Amino acid sequence: MKKLVLAVTVLALCSLSFAGTPSATKINSQKEATAALGQKSAAQSVPRSPLATSTCSFTFTSGVNNTFLKYCVTVNGNITQLQTPLGHEHIAVGSFGEGYGVCDTTTTVGYFDYADFGDSGNWGAPVTTHTLTSVKVVRSTSDGIWTLTQVITQVAASSSVKVAMTLKNNTAVARFAYIMRYADVDANSTFSNTQDGTTNNAFSYTEEGFGLQLQNAGNPPAGFGWVGYPQNSPSGPAPCTPFATFVNGPILATDGSIVEFYDGTFPALGSKTVTVNYKGL
Repeated sequence: MKKLVLAVTVLALCSLSFAGTPSATKINSQKEATAALGQKSAAQSVPRSPLATSTCSFTFTSGVNNTFLKYCVTVNGNITQLQTPLGHEHIAVGSFGEGYGVCDTTTTVGYFDYADFGDSGNWGAPVTTHTLTSVKVVRSTSDGIWTLTQVITQVAASSSVKVAMTLKNNTAVARFAYIMRYADVDANSTFSNTQDGTTNNAFSYTEEGFGLQLQNAGNPPAGFGWVGYPQNSPSGPAPCTPFATFVNGPILATDGSIVEFYDGTFPALGSKTVTVNYKGL
């Protein structure tokens, strides 16, 4: 049944293209102000643990002008600021929402950390290390079932950010799980954007053409399903009901968000890795 749901979603999204996307509607300052208040309210309504944070701990910069890229990463592995090209910010606007979610479909327990948009409160403290070009964050769930290792790497040659997420099943039985990456994109520092998605990516952009895409990178593990999709809400998806705020795009002039979703089987005491890229439009 899980595979059937994903397959139907993929078929719906695969029909989308830029060619059929109308121009986003221009918005006025009053609408922006209303959207900002709505986003703040949505962020404040979500529970968060003392470990949740949107504070930058590691900042990376490369390129100039059209190749400029600047982003920062929290100790928990959230990307809470991303500017590309120079002068065009896409995440550090209003409430900062970006991060990761996991659902164990066997127990129907969800785990997530979305920075300003809250966390599930069932993650342990992160173990974080970094180099000049990357950050590695290792977190286990408080029940001990899962360990998520994120390696977030600066790719200066393509002005992009690579995020590899390795999820390990720490138990002696195979488990089916969802794993997802989410971003509340406020493209070019505006709240109301056009959002859309395909199997391999999800993206949000302004009428002027500036925006951000979240793209599947390479080949996911054998047997996995995956899809990119837009949401009509700036909040992150509930990991065990990830399509609750999915809307078949394009979604116009909306303070929404984007998700890249994967599902598959994680073997007993084994791990699988999925990788996404963030790149400007």
